[in-house]
Amino acid sequence: MADIHEVLLTAELPADLTEAEIAELRWHLGHDSRPERFTIVVDCWPMVTVDEKGEPLPEDQWEIDRYPLLAERGPADPRIGGVVYSELARRDGPTDRGWALSSRQVLHSDDLTLLEQLLHWLQSRAVGHRGGPACFSCHTRFYEDALVLKPVLLDEGGLAIL
Repeated sequence: MADIHEVLLTAELPADLTEAEIAELRWHLGHDSRPERFTIVVDCWPMVTVDEKGEPLPEDQWEIDRYPLLAERGPADPRIGGVVYSELARRDGPTDRGWALSSRQVLHSDDLTLLEQLLHWLQSRAVGHRGGPACFSCHTRFYEDALVLKPVLLDEGGLAIL
């Protein structure tokens, strides 16, 4: 049985993101190589404890398995349908400087804890246009649910899918 979720995300981010933040964000979106340092999604990565044949590795050979969360492109899983994508675009207008982000992905339930870290960071950095409210939106849908995306609420208790 599959345990996949459709995730639709949009955010407006400020122009003053650090180079490390941009590098990690671009990597998560599939636009750049793996950064040397992680500052956004730092916890709960899985450990590789077996080799490619499934044999246990000695503990001193265990590695953290970091992978981009929003990097898929092209046709989505047929149970979700449509296309998956991620884009990060720089805004260079005279009054609207910053970054615009949009992503539609299909994620496994095991990745939701990692996604939650990224969503909290995006929500905390989100900005509005010309003094308006911060632009951050995330909706999700379990693949067996009706074709209605549900908003995601982030609070101190974690990720709550409404």
